[in-house]
Amino acid sequence: MAYSGGLDTTAALHWLKRTKGFKVIAVCLNLGQGADMVDVAQRAIESGADAVHVPDVRRQFVKQFCFKALRAQAVYEGGYMLSAALSRPLIATELVRHAHEEGARYVAHGAPPKGNDQFRFECSVAAMDPALSTIAPLREWEYQTREQILEFAKSRKLPIPQVAHAGYSTDRNLWGARSGGGVLDDPAVAPPEEVFQITVSPHKAPDEPGLVEVEFEQGEPVGLDGARLPCEELVARLEKLAGRHGVGRVDTMENRILGFKSREVYEQPAATVLYKAHDALEQLTLDNELYNYKALLSQRYAKCVYDSQWFSTLRESLDSFFKESQRFVTGKVKVELFKGAARVVSRASEFSIYDREKANIQHPDGIPSQDIEGYLGLRKLSQLTRAFRQKPKV
Repeated sequence: MAYSGGLDTTAALHWLKRTKGFKVIAVCLNLGQGADMVDVAQRAIESGADAVHVPDVRRQFVKQFCFKALRAQAVYEGGYMLSAALSRPLIATELVRHAHEEGARYVAHGAPPKGNDQFRFECSVAAMDPALSTIAPLREWEYQTREQILEFAKSRKLPIPQVAHAGYSTDRNLWGARSGGGVLDDPAVAPPEEVFQITVSPHKAPDEPGLVEVEFEQGEPVGLDGARLPCEELVARLEKLAGRHGVGRVDTMENRILGFKSREVYEQPAATVLYKAHDALEQLTLDNELYNYKALLSQRYAKCVYDSQWFSTLRESLDSFFKESQRFVTGKVKVELFKGAARVVSRASEFSIYDREKANIQHPDGIPSQDIEGYLGLRKLSQLTRAFRQKPKV
């Protein structure tokens, strides 16, 4: 069973063990969620788990999932950088791996019946091993509300995290954090400060801006402020730095897989800085046609990830395109962090296709005037034709 240590998975694990009579093996992935994984594992045991696996997959998560989305500049509906959505196929991969090692015939998850994660888990498992059956306790049991699940857990003296009592549903990993439910279900109510997990309020952020330099190689971040770092450490450092300046808060009305809207509050400090820096470097190194066409495919990639289609030929094919597009996206970008904003202030690349002389419109040299006149004639052709053939009546 995929076990996070939260209310839903704690109650579901106990239900599988005590009500359904299964032997339950908990899989608790370290995705950089800031939790004490020993405590999470102990919580699983106290809830009834027969065994617990706690694989550290932070590097795999960042390298093979988050940085692929970064290369694609994939953002769902203009705001969500897919932190939770990217983690689900990795969790499913680990579920299948441990199921094979343990000889299990079933895998289970604690996703709610109206949520997106049930699709992400179950579509991923089906892609990797269609012989495995999936159990979704929250779709099967009689409890209909979060309050009923909480009451079930209390009545059985299960170890419940404090956030569950606040009425919020939360999720966190190295790529960002999500909060939903409770008072957030009312879109007319501003998110209370207590829901934010990894960012300070921009109003309380430092009065002096911070500056960070990100180094990229072929579209992938490899260093911060001159220091080469493992990918998971780079993202963790950037999360703290940008989070301290209140960067990366997003309040969205999101279209879920099932078609209805959901109010979600995201914090994505590291991802926000990296996306802005990466885009600035692409503007410097990609030609006009590639940069603009890539933006169209970025939207489709984001929808693939969000809509549970990580294990699809389309996503894999798009990855090949995006990887090829990054051959020359190498260089350094400086980003200023201040009161919730991340602003690119400089960028440099040995592969820059910016021509300073040609870009200077006051400079006499560069493109010959007769060439410009010829190009203008071609550019005006469709307008002239329309003007003569479809001249509007006065």
